[in-house]
Amino acid sequence: MTEQLHRLIDGGAIQQVINERVAALLESQRNELLRIGGDHEKRIRFLERTVNYALGCMGIISTILYLISVFKK
Repeated sequence: MTEQLHRLIDGGAIQQVINERVAALLESQRNELLRIGGDHEKRIRFLERTVNYALGCMGIISTILYLISVFKK
């Protein structure tokens, strides 16, 4: 981003052109962050669900094993 701005400034671009370029760069960066952020949120939700299901399954298995050991006595 700074390289492009330095090229514009060194090339003698007028302030309006620089302002428009800065606005476009900021907008593209914002869109990229929104896209990446959404992707990370989906991954985190998936991991949370997976951990919750795994813990639930472990609880069910341990309950079944405990009940089997109680009924065998």
